[in-house]
Amino acid sequence: MILNFDLKIFRKLILLLMLVPALAQSQMISEMPEDPCLEGKELYKASNFKKARIALVRCVGLGDPDLETLLPLTVMGIREERLGEAVKYGQMAVESAPGDADARYWYGRALLRMDRVEEARSQWEAGLQITIQHKGILEGLARLALNEGEPAKAYQLLDQMRRQGLDEAWLHRLQADIAASRGLWPQSLAHLEDAMSREAPTLSDYLAASELSLMMGKMDSAVSYCRRGVHLEPCGASYGALGEAFFAADSMDSALVYLRLAVNSDSVNPRHRFNLANALEITGKYEEAEKHFQFFLASVPDDVVGNFNYGVHLEKQGREVEALYYINRAISLDPNMLSARIIKVQLLENMHMFDEALMELAQLKVEDPQSMNELNLWENRLLIARSEAMGARQEGKVHLLHMILADPGTVEKVMEYLDAGADFGSLVTQYSTGPAAAKGGDIGWIRPEDMVGSMREAIEVLGKYDISPPIESRGLYHIFKRLP
Repeated sequence: MILNFDLKIFRKLILLLMLVPALAQSQMISEMPEDPCLEGKELYKASNFKKARIALVRCVGLGDPDLETLLPLTVMGIREERLGEAVKYGQMAVESAPGDADARYWYGRALLRMDRVEEARSQWEAGLQITIQHKGILEGLARLALNEGEPAKAYQLLDQMRRQGLDEAWLHRLQADIAASRGLWPQSLAHLEDAMSREAPTLSDYLAASELSLMMGKMDSAVSYCRRGVHLEPCGASYGALGEAFFAADSMDSALVYLRLAVNSDSVNPRHRFNLANALEITGKYEEAEKHFQFFLASVPDDVVGNFNYGVHLEKQGREVEALYYINRAISLDPNMLSARIIKVQLLENMHMFDEALMELAQLKVEDPQSMNELNLWENRLLIARSEAMGARQEGKVHLLHMILADPGTVEKVMEYLDAGADFGSLVTQYSTGPAAAKGGDIGWIRPEDMVGSMREAIEVLGKYDISPPIESRGLYHIFKRLP
């Protein structure tokens, strides 16, 4: 029995010894890594870029990588801002397949992102020798030409593509941009319409088409494009563009509707505020306009036109000191803005600051010699007014604005406004019952001694721009402001 038992054990041991190599081999097979090259390519196709990069880098480490390994690494390097890596793998891709246009294109893209412009251009031009129909290369060269101030060259390059049968929306859009940059509005719009006929128009397409129509003076077309934009995507941008189109078409009621919608939909966009302010200004809604002008300038304090338009708004309200500040601000931002200089002379004249007005007018004559006749006439008028003012002062006269109020309640309200900094002339126009109300209360040069006692006493102590307290006389209340 013992002998038989040992034989059985021996047989089992022999069997185990035979199984061990097979088991080990099986385990080794299960533990062997997958092909990193194949794995990386599949992961890249599945957009699992993080794992794809790890696998493809391992693939490169195995030696002799192919184009399908190197191009994804180049593309991922560009997209993920690993630009040195992108250039490295792009160069390897070109070296491995010098006759492949895609390799030249992506290597050029990587070089361009590293600001190696001439090297990128060289790669793209070499790519064009391989095929003249590579969209990316042609577009890249066209955009290089645009960046280097050669729009005509860019346009010709793209036009050559169209003549060779490449008639796609992206190409027409790029040609539209180039034509617009050269001020060729009809040509630009034609290209944009071609692009929109080849693929579904976007909101940006409709808004661009509207702007081009406005440049061409086609207001109805601009409104039509914007209406389609609103239908496609009702939002602040589309409402604002439609409001601008109606504004340009002089349809102010409609402009106000859509510009208010734009502000309500996108309250932080300064452009909507600015356009709404201008529409409100034109329709006489000055208080509401002021709120939006102020919001705009708080957001964009260095906008030249914003400062200018707000200055004009204040000038219309008779708030000349404030208006002068914003007009001066516009001139400081753009010294060549002749319209701002003209308004400045007008303000200085209205404020009877004749010396300053004459100095500004002299500068305007230098900058706008084509208007010399009109400016000379204006200069003569200022010289006469200055002479009259000097004569009046020598006679002891003062230049006054005069407000007449009918009751104590109105007096209290007006004084509150004045204390808050409101413009005297605007309040005169709104509340005064005197004969000079339509002129902002301007009663010209007055000799204080010609006034009745209480008024004379109040006027005699006024300095320049001072405002008197209310003076009661025969049931009416008089307030004066002295001008320079």
